[in-house]
Amino acid sequence: MGSKLGACEAVEKGFSNYIKVCLKHASRDYFKKLYRDSVLVPFDECEPKIAINIRTSTTITFEDYAALSQAIESLSSSEKKVLYLKFFQDKTDKEVAQFIGVTRQAITKSKSNVLVKLKSHLEVQS
Repeated sequence: MGSKLGACEAVEKGFSNYIKVCLKHASRDYFKKLYRDSVLVPFDECEPKIAINIRTSTTITFEDYAALSQAIESLSSSEKKVLYLKFFQDKTDKEVAQFIGVTRQAITKSKSNVLVKLKSHLEVQS
């Protein structure tokens, strides 16, 4: 009698694990499809316009403002998107990566490259 009870428990446990895995995969697939289908407008078509609005306690000269504006204009559209989403929309690297459709590591690398590019462009101007 004890072995039948143990066998039933083992079958029940195995079936329970199988159902859990099936539900996990089904929910993952559902949310992937939902996320994929929810994008109505391609991101490239709604390219953000970055307006420089500096809110600091220090004053900025017109020359610095012009240099910063020119440095931002020198960026590619994808670099501007990363800059806009990360620093103007205050999104995390993971959120930016999901929005654009790349990995978080790619966004981290792209963000670093953008900042280095802006820094070098501003150093050349001064």
